Amino acid sequence: MKWFRTRDPSGGSSKCWWTGTGVLSLLLIGIPAEPATDPCHLASEQEGLLFPVERVDPDWRCRLGPIVNSSTTVGVIGPVQTPIAQGFYEYLLDRPPVIASLVQRLRIANFQASAKGPNQFWVNDGDGTQGLLTMVHDDQTTRIYHIDGYHEGTLFPLVRAKAVVFMKIRPVLTQERQAAVETTLVSYIRLDDRILSALFYILRPLVGGAVTRKIVRGFEVTNQLSTTIAQDPDRVAQEATSPPLFTPDELESLKTQLQSMRRPMPPPQPPHPAP
Repeated sequence: MKWFRTRDPSGGSSKCWWTGTGVLSLLLIGIPAEPATDPCHLASEQEGLLFPVERVDPDWRCRLGPIVNSSTTVGVIGPVQTPIAQGFYEYLLDRPPVIASLVQRLRIANFQASAKGPNQFWVNDGDGTQGLLTMVHDDQTTRIYHIDGYHEGTLFPLVRAKAVVFMKIRPVLTQERQAAVETTLVSYIRLDDRILSALFYILRPLVGGAVTRKIVRGFEVTNQLSTTIAQDPDRVAQEATSPPLFTPDELESLKTQLQSMRRPMPPPQPPHPAP
């Protein structure tokens, strides 16, 4: 599977017809209309992966459905392997402010995050994109997120969008038999502005990947931090404590996770002799 790909939400191939009439028509009428569907419908299969959408709160399903079913673009990132145990990886995913503090101290990224409520965080990638990230479902193998945010750039002063990110997590072992996770992200993005949506529909083959990467930047930062932790947990512990980045309880919790990185994996057991 490719590390990254985008597709036309309608399921067909994308072609750009660079004629004045075609461009003007799309800008005037917008994206081709999608078939009428139940706005609360949320399919369990997303890009070949199954998600327990029936466990999502009904009110949230009605908020996620229109984004997924009428998305401006769809992107898939993964599977990506990250050399960190699943428990530690989920610990980080549950604490975006911890991720932000560590990546800034370690000079990995200028990522920022602050808690706004239960499972809600305001995130800022430090490069013009920010918004409210809400985790609407999580279990041992899947997570589903809703993002409501905007991007300020040079091409367009302000672009508002909503997104739904489906995340699949699978524990694996590296070639060195160290604990790792393999993650795949499926993202659906819908621009709030109809004119911009129509323009993006034209430019999607050129810019679709870049837009998806902006939306899922926080997950990429998490993978970068996880790799740094796996390579040098002692350095991460030192940076977190000199001076302290967190409250005593938060720091103790982080130290416990970092200590687990120093424990070698048990050697593989020899195969049992055939009877």
